[in-house]
Amino acid sequence: MSLISFAGTASAFLSSRPGVYEVSSEPVHAGQRDIHATYVRPSQDQHPGYLLVFVTGDDGWFGTSAAVFAQLAEEGYMIAGVSSPEVLEPITRSGARVSTARAAQVLKELYAQMKRHLGLPDSAPIVIVGFSRGASVVAFTAVHPELQDGVAGAVAIALTREADYLHVPESRHGRDIQVDSQGRLQLYPALNLLGSTRLAVIQSTHDDYVPSAESRQLLGSDTPNLRLYQVEAKDHGFSNALEKLLQDLDAALHWVEQGARSAEVGRRQ
Repeated sequence: MSLISFAGTASAFLSSRPGVYEVSSEPVHAGQRDIHATYVRPSQDQHPGYLLVFVTGDDGWFGTSAAVFAQLAEEGYMIAGVSSPEVLEPITRSGARVSTARAAQVLKELYAQMKRHLGLPDSAPIVIVGFSRGASVVAFTAVHPELQDGVAGAVAIALTREADYLHVPESRHGRDIQVDSQGRLQLYPALNLLGSTRLAVIQSTHDDYVPSAESRQLLGSDTPNLRLYQVEAKDHGFSNALEKLLQDLDAALHWVEQGARSAEVGRRQ
């Protein structure tokens, strides 16, 4: 594994590396507007058969998100990346939450466009990797079976407690779909709905929102389909432990891919 170093707030918009990967940015339609998807097409797809979707944290294409995105490119994944601030800008501006049903529809549309742009079949499964706010997409996917069908696995990095931009109708409240006093979707209970889909959570020991010890309490023990990676780091962004974060990300994705391949073999038998 190679560690890509980023000083300060260096952009994560990578330059293409001839013979290794090509990077491009294209508009995708999300709801009633366009946002930008950043694509990485490896010269040799080292993980054939699916699309890796990456969603940044609140800082967009900077810092930890930049390092993670660069690492994924170096590892030979076919990637579509989006910026959380760009996706959520209208919601942030209006102050209103979007319904989970509407958000699910937008995600389905985004995934379909990304596959078309990359020349992948509609049936290509997706592996989701999200950092911080971007990691909430993992839990949100668990809430909607229509999204789960196309997801082969997920890695949530620096997962927070709630998704403060989603409105969950009262009819959907229950044991696993929980909201707080402000009506915000609680992410950890929602993960129970992923079923047999493999999920890895990577959390800092001194995360400012949910330290890894609390993540362990919320998740329970590891299972055949759930793993928690605890990284000794001083903050939410793993600022002093990026190399260990990226090592654990590699390990988590390898484990997720093993599960996806086993599930595919099971379906064919």
